Amino acid sequence: MRTFKIAICEDDRDQNEHINYMIKKSCIFLSSEHQKFEISNTFYSYESIFQFINSSSKLPDIYFLDIQLSSKPDDKNGIELANLIRNKQKTAQIIFITTHDELALLTFEYQIEALDYIVKSNEEAKIQTKITQDLEKSAYKLEEFLEKKNNIFTYQIGNNFYRVNIDDIYYISTTPFPHRLKIIAKNEISEFTGDIKNIQDKIPGFIKVSQSYLVNMKNITSINLKKRLILFPTGEEIQFAFSAKRKIKEYLMAD
Repeated sequence: MRTFKIAICEDDRDQNEHINYMIKKSCIFLSSEHQKFEISNTFYSYESIFQFINSSSKLPDIYFLDIQLSSKPDDKNGIELANLIRNKQKTAQIIFITTHDELALLTFEYQIEALDYIVKSNEEAKIQTKITQDLEKSAYKLEEFLEKKNNIFTYQIGNNFYRVNIDDIYYISTTPFPHRLKIIAKNEISEFTGDIKNIQDKIPGFIKVSQSYLVNMKNITSINLKKRLILFPTGEEIQFAFSAKRKIKEYLMAD
């Protein structure tokens, strides 16, 4: 099970408690047997989270930050804090919860790449929805980072994320249902929502042999160029398009 750790930094104790409550509600809604969201750290000042970030070897995945962390104008603010986090942790997902949405432009100057800005003055139901959506987006982005690092392909079914080693995949194909794809791997067969064109860009080394099939060329048993057939270790055969013949030949010659 993948656990996504969340940190909150808000100097106002009442608001901090309320944000905690709302995030916990979203965590319960999104958590499942395959993934879990939990608040791991709560901070009330720049100094406390600064000390934690500089001393901890294991940092949270997702941060909810207030921009104004003190009533004193010369004190460090949430934007400077986010900049510190980004320099330490490139994959961190940063969400600002603030009354100062006009300061959002400053985050571009710092190149923070915040995921979202949630305005405190909005209706509570709207804030709750935004928190849930931002946690979902954060999980998706964090899974993408993990894919690139560990040669993993991640797909989503409902609120759950599933991971499979790219080297174990035979092929990914379309199905009779729009935007519904099938993945065939060594020990796995699943269907999920997706676009085969987008997936092609995410998995290097796979060849789109037809409009319907994206094939891991490392996991084929044989190719019949005359009949345009690809055989897999499972015994299954698929036919590739005539237009893909050149790409397949180039791959075989390079290999």
